[in-house]
Amino acid sequence: MCRKRSFMRGIVFLAVTAVISCGCATSRVDLVKSGALTIEGRAEGKVQIAWSDAYEQAGGLRITGVLMRHDHVGTPIKAHVDATILSPDGRVLDTACSKDIYVPRRITGRGQSLKRFSVRFPHVPPQGSSVRLVCHSDTAM
Repeated sequence: MCRKRSFMRGIVFLAVTAVISCGCATSRVDLVKSGALTIEGRAEGKVQIAWSDAYEQAGGLRITGVLMRHDHVGTPIKAHVDATILSPDGRVLDTACSKDIYVPRRITGRGQSLKRFSVRFPHVPPQGSSVRLVCHSDTAM
């Protein structure tokens, strides 16, 4: 009897978790996959942008991604990401910057060397625009 209740509690917990996670993911639209926006990434220094995505969220634009270092030695490096939105004809529409992030050295076999970044814009750019991401890193702490 106790084993049956425990099993049912586990099933209910998994069902509630699935419903909550599906509800959270539906409130944003991936602009890169839909073809409305393109992202270009560039790095200056030892830190690079491993991947990035752009989402329409709450009436604005949110760009998220992951920073990673090239090297395996040294202390954490302070870095930030500058984001520039370019219109389809090449004009600069808006610029923003992420918070400073300390990226640790790469440790082979561990996922702790990746650090997330996020940049927010108050509005969604027009169809065909592009976002230019530049990662600036500082070797001195």
